Formats: sequence, C-alpha cells, structure tokens
Amino acid sequence: MGAISNGLATLIGLWLSYAAVFDLGRLRGHAWTVYAAAAAAAALALLARRSDFARWPGTTEIAAAAIAAGTLALFQSGVLNHLVAFWLVFFAGNVISVLALWAALYRPRAA
Repeated sequence: MGAISNGLATLIGLWLSYAAVFDLGRLRGHAWTVYAAAAAAAALALLARRSDFARWPGTTEIAAAAIAAGTLALFQSGVLNHLVAFWLVFFAGNVISVLALWAALYRPRAA
C-alpha cells in the first residue's frame, strides 16, 4: 500500500509544480484545487508512513503540503507577491514528488 500511496503523492507533487509554473495567477480564483491537492498529499504521506522504511520522507511531505496550502492562502489574501508564491508552491511540489518517488522505489536489502 505504501508504494501506491507514494506513487499517487508523486503525481500530486508533479501537478503542484506544474500549477505553480503555468497556472499560479489563475489559481487565485481556483485555490480549492491546491488545497485539495495539499490535503491529499498529506493524507497519502500519513498512509504511506505506516509501511515505508523510513518515516522522514512522509513527515517532510506533510510539511511541504502545509507550506503549499499556507502559501496559497497568503497569496490569495495579498500578503505574498506572485514571485514568492511561485517559488514556495513550486519547491513544495518538487519536494513532495521527489521524496514520494524515493520512498516508493527505495527498499533496503535484507542483511
């Protein structure tokens, strides 16, 4: 189950990076998609932590999802400008996708 959860989280992280690059300005009106993606990534990370070899990738994915959601909330309210919101959502998506893919593929050998 962990590999499936991490695979889905990888796709969500890639979508967050895509949304930051191509659709960040439009996301101000459709922010629910980023909030839903961040919540799904956090839920999948919690689910995957049960069977993963290490717990730190899931914890880091949850933190990155919270940063993406918080960034978009601040961007919508006008506190953050476009450039800061772009970089924070972009890197949060990259962190989620890279760590989820690593956790899905990494299986240590038995001693």
